[in-house]
Amino acid sequence: MCHYQKEPPADIASILKQLPRPKRAVVTAGMPYANGPIHLGHLAGAHLPADIFSRWMTMLIGRENVLFVNGTDDHGSTSEVAAIQAGVTIREFIGKIHDQQKATLKCYSIGVDVYTGTSRQECFPIHKEIAHEFIRKLYKNEMLEKRASLQWYDPNLNRFLPDRYVKGKCPNTKCDNESAYSDECDRCGSQYEPSRLINPRSTLSDAVPVMKETVHWWLNMWKVSEILCVWLQGKTEWRKPVLAEVLGTVLPSIRFEATHEAAYKEIKASLPKHKPRYAHGKKIALQFESKEDMAIGQAALQKIGVTSELVDEWAHRSITRDVSWGIPLPADLDLDMAGKTLYVWPDSLIAPISFTKVALKESGRDPERFVDFWKNPDARVYQFLGQDNVFFYVIMQGAMWLGTQDDPMHLPRAGEYQLTEVFGCYHLLVNGEKMSKSRGNFYTGDQLLDEKSYSADQIRYFLATLSLPEKASNFDFATLDERNKFLAGPMNAAFEKPISAAHSKFGGRIPQGVLLEKIEAETLQIVRRYTKAMARADYSNLLGAVENYARLINSLFTQYKPHDDRFPEDERRNALYSAFYVLKNLMIMLWPFVPETMERLCESLRLNHGDHGIFCIDELGKPIPAGHEIGPKGSYFPAVPPIAPTKPPGL
Repeated sequence: MCHYQKEPPADIASILKQLPRPKRAVVTAGMPYANGPIHLGHLAGAHLPADIFSRWMTMLIGRENVLFVNGTDDHGSTSEVAAIQAGVTIREFIGKIHDQQKATLKCYSIGVDVYTGTSRQECFPIHKEIAHEFIRKLYKNEMLEKRASLQWYDPNLNRFLPDRYVKGKCPNTKCDNESAYSDECDRCGSQYEPSRLINPRSTLSDAVPVMKETVHWWLNMWKVSEILCVWLQGKTEWRKPVLAEVLGTVLPSIRFEATHEAAYKEIKASLPKHKPRYAHGKKIALQFESKEDMAIGQAALQKIGVTSELVDEWAHRSITRDVSWGIPLPADLDLDMAGKTLYVWPDSLIAPISFTKVALKESGRDPERFVDFWKNPDARVYQFLGQDNVFFYVIMQGAMWLGTQDDPMHLPRAGEYQLTEVFGCYHLLVNGEKMSKSRGNFYTGDQLLDEKSYSADQIRYFLATLSLPEKASNFDFATLDERNKFLAGPMNAAFEKPISAAHSKFGGRIPQGVLLEKIEAETLQIVRRYTKAMARADYSNLLGAVENYARLINSLFTQYKPHDDRFPEDERRNALYSAFYVLKNLMIMLWPFVPETMERLCESLRLNHGDHGIFCIDELGKPIPAGHEIGPKGSYFPAVPPIAPTKPPGL
C-alpha cells in the first residue's frame, strides 16, 4: 500500500483554517511569593512568556474567550517570616508587596485579567471553598494518608516550626554557611534531613528547637501513577526537558544494591522491557513501563536472591502544616487535623481556579462559568513556570485533579477538572551568574525601567529572544543594547520607510498595486512558521525569522525605490503596496511581544485595534486596501544612547 505525505497548505487562509482553536483558554504564570518585588527572573521565566501566549490566544480565539489570571502566593512560612522581619502584620506586609507587584506587571504590559492573592478579601472565601472541595474528595477517594513524623518545635513559644523558621550551620563539610535552612542550604545547594542541621536555632525566638512528633496528611500519588503515565505519554508535543523529568519520575521503578549488578545482567534479557541506570547510594534502578511489568521484574530478581525496593518517595508528599497562616482544614474529617492548614504547594496549585472565579466576577460574568474554562474538554489551561517547579504543576497537580473525580482511575471527562498544558523555563543568569544581591547582579523589574531607563518593550523583546525553555540563559546589558540598536535601526526603518514614502509620493494613501510574488511566497513561509512556533511558545527561534521578514521592506526600498520619482511608477506602486502588506503582517506578529510599540504603529496606519480587532490571526495575509489613508509617522522603538568612551588609565 502506498502512503502519500499530506501536502502543506498552499495559501495563508488554509494554514489559518487548520489551526487548532480551543473554545476557551486560561493562561497562568508561576505565582510570586508575597515577600518581595517582581524581579527579572520572574519576568523572563513566567510572566512575560505567559503574557505573550495569552495575546497569541487572544489573536486565535478572541479576547472574550481568554482569561489570563495570576496573583500573589500569600500563605505559608515565607510570607510570615518576611512580615516578622519587617516588624509589621502579615496583612499589612502582603498588601504592600501585592500592590508593588501589580504595578510592576502593569508597567511591563503584562495584561492579566486579574492580579489578586490567595489571602485577599475578594479571593480567600472562594479559595477556601474550592480547597475544601479538593480535600474532601481526596479524602473520600482514599488519597490522603495520615502519617506521623518529627518536626522542629520551639519550646519557648510552644509551637511547631516550619523548615524556614529554623536555621543553623550547613552539614556539608565543604560549606561554611551558618544560616542554612533546616532542610537545604541556599549557598551550596545541599539538601538534607533536618536532624543533620548543626547548631539549629529558631528564627522566631532564638531558642534551640527540638524534634517533636506531629501528624499530617500525605497525598498518595502512587494510586494514580499509571493514569498519569497514560496522560504524559500522549504529550509528545511538550518541551523535552519537562516531559523527560516527569515521565522519568512517574514510570514505575525499583532499585537494588549495585553489588548485585552481575546477577541482574544474567537475567536482564528475560525481564520485561525496562531502562537501567545507576542510582544514588551505590544502587541500580530499573524503570518499567507498567506496574505489572515492574512486579514481574521484581519477582524475577527476588528469585535469584536480589532484594529490591520500590522507588516511590516522590509519590507521597505531606500536604498539611502546623502553621496558622494558611487555609484551615475542614474540621469534621479528622480530629487530629484540628488547627492545621493546607501546605502552600497544593494551596498554590488550586489558586488559579479561584483566580478564574474572581476574574469572572470582576468582569460582570457568572463566577460559576469557571467550569467552561476548567472542566471543558474543548478548553485548555496553559501554565508557565520555572523548570524546578515542574514536579508540582504536573505530577502533584495531576494527581490532585484526578483525585477530585468520582473515580480517579481514568483520565478526566467532561465536567471534571481537565489536566493542564505545562511550559517550563530554566533559570535566568545575569552576567553569567545566578542572580544575587551580594554579587550585585540582582535586578527588579522596576530598576530596569526607572534606574536603567529602558522601555518595557525593549526588555520584553530581549527576554523573548533568550532560550530559557531549553537551558539556563544569560542576560547581559551589552547584548541587550546590541539588540536594542537593531530595533531602533533596521526594525524602525521597516516601520518608517513605507509611511514616509506614502506621504511624500502617494498623497498619504496606500497606492494601487499588485502584491509581488516573492513577498507572497515569503509571507506564506513566515505565517506557517509563526503559527507553529507560537502554539509551542517557542519564541527565541521565531523572532529571528520575523526579523528577516521585516528586512524584506528594506530590500523593497533598495531594489524598487518607491520613494524616488526617477524609477518606474508601476514598480514603485507594487513595491510600496507590498511593503505595507509586509508591515501589517509584521505588526500583527510582533504585537504579543511588544504590544505598546505595535499599538502605536497601528495608530500610524490608522487601523482599528479597539478590543484588539486588527490583532487577530485571521488578519494575516490580508492587504491594507488601496486608497486607505495613512496617519503620520510615530515614535516606535527608542534610540540607544551612545556609550561614552572609557578614559584610558594613566591619562
